[in-house]
Amino acid sequence: MFRFFCGLILGALLGAGIIWAIVGATARSSVTTRWREEWTASGEELRRVAQEKLRLLHLTTTNIQEELARRGQVVRRAAREWGQTVVDAATDARITGAIKAKYVADPRLSALRISVRSSEGRVFLSGSVRSAEDIGRAILLAMEADPAVREVTADLRVEP
Repeated sequence: MFRFFCGLILGALLGAGIIWAIVGATARSSVTTRWREEWTASGEELRRVAQEKLRLLHLTTTNIQEELARRGQVVRRAAREWGQTVVDAATDARITGAIKAKYVADPRLSALRISVRSSEGRVFLSGSVRSAEDIGRAILLAMEADPAVREVTADLRVEP
């Protein structure tokens, strides 16, 4: 799991560096803001899931202090359902990163004009492309980006 997060962060940084070099100075501020919002939303979802697990496992500060006072130690067994939720959130983050990387590498598509969001293996694309053919290309790349992709929904507009 640690390697995955390191790879995800490294991939995101590499992708951001490539985009920074390609995009002009005027587009950088709006693109950076949009990407920051997308990554912040992903980070907030992971944080929410982690906080929910802490609550479900009674690992809040108050719970820990009470249990230490009673028993002198804190013992918990793994919750499989929560573990699956964390895996799903990590998988969705991996899917989003893989799709964005494919869009960055594709000369016909603009990773800056297409927003990618994923949930439980379902991918949602929004934004704009230059032609109807590019909509099909964006969907195809999204479907091929990761084996965990189960469905792709595209709400893309054609804007020359």
